[in-house]
Amino acid sequence: MESFEFSCPGKIICGKDALEKTPDELASLGVTHPLLATDAGLMRLGVPKKLTDVLDRAGVTYTIYEDIPADSSLNVVENVAETYRDLGCDGFLALGGGSVIDTCKGAAASIAYAGADLASLQGSEILTRDLPPLIALPTTAGTGSEVTLVAVVKDTEHSMKLSFTSYKLVPHVAILDPKLTASLPPKLTATTGMDALTHAIEAYTSIQKNPVSDAFAVKAIELIAANIKQACAHGEDADARCALALGSLLAGAAFSNAMVGVVHALGHSLGGLHRIPHGQAMMLLLPHCIDFNIQRQIHTGLYGELLPALAPELAATLNVHTTSQTRDRLFLEEIQKLNAFFHEIYGVPIALSSFGLTENDLPGVAKQARYDGAALYNSANISLEDAQTILEAAL
Repeated sequence: MESFEFSCPGKIICGKDALEKTPDELASLGVTHPLLATDAGLMRLGVPKKLTDVLDRAGVTYTIYEDIPADSSLNVVENVAETYRDLGCDGFLALGGGSVIDTCKGAAASIAYAGADLASLQGSEILTRDLPPLIALPTTAGTGSEVTLVAVVKDTEHSMKLSFTSYKLVPHVAILDPKLTASLPPKLTATTGMDALTHAIEAYTSIQKNPVSDAFAVKAIELIAANIKQACAHGEDADARCALALGSLLAGAAFSNAMVGVVHALGHSLGGLHRIPHGQAMMLLLPHCIDFNIQRQIHTGLYGELLPALAPELAATLNVHTTSQTRDRLFLEEIQKLNAFFHEIYGVPIALSSFGLTENDLPGVAKQARYDGAALYNSANISLEDAQTILEAAL
């Protein structure tokens, strides 16, 4: 066996009433006045109150920052950091989806590197200083940012996504409580769940995969596939919500170590240039990228190995004579069926044209994607022409 590294340093608290543990975790981290960062949409739904009620009962003093947008930016990160400093906060509570959690990661880095240009800290393992305490409380089951070493923030001036990668960015604690995702609408449940599924699939097929990341990825796919439709149809189902959240976390831990691939390279470019939400981009691109890889005999057999986790009943009908190529193709067909189901039942877009993109937009997206770090983890180089081919298929 070749040598490998795997790290998942954060503490994980998962299950019913996990929120009740928040005051204890703050105390163990020495935090007396956290900045509770969230977004306006969650405030309207009353989701933060589920946490603030717990904090109030415990007598915790906190400040709420509720202006984090769905697609955060460097300006927002700096505003959050400034609020943190001005109010004398000593830790973060990141309550929200990937944008909120990544914003808090960026703000924590900004505080640790006071006076530095945040954009200059992008890249891999640039951060070496310890960051302020950060507790992540995800309200979607998608990004896995609560356990990843990655933060993605938009540079609006240059219309691109900046990626920060460092183990210093892993939140100190991740708290998964099904109450926090119960109000997520079906369409967002579908797109964020498919985002998590993409993380697991790309981690399993990455050139940096290892036995531990594989185990996390396979279990993530199993949990997501078994629970995503139920969570969409019955959002109040705590068991389905909890399983989906745990699947997202496991997928996050898998790709945080194994990294992702061409789906993310193209998705980051679409988000930066055309503001397509990340989960939506992942869901839309996933089958086309798998199809491309299968046609070019990239990752041959690996997709088929995931078929029992994705579609166990179908996998049980196969035998030792079923070729790896057939298993790969069956895996792709199951992904296509999932996309078609969510499109038909919940109206989730599955074509780039649904977002107003035309053929004229594709070269710019393809060019930017070629310079995204995620493209390096495909087992074969993705050329500009390859990226264009995938995007044309997704149009």
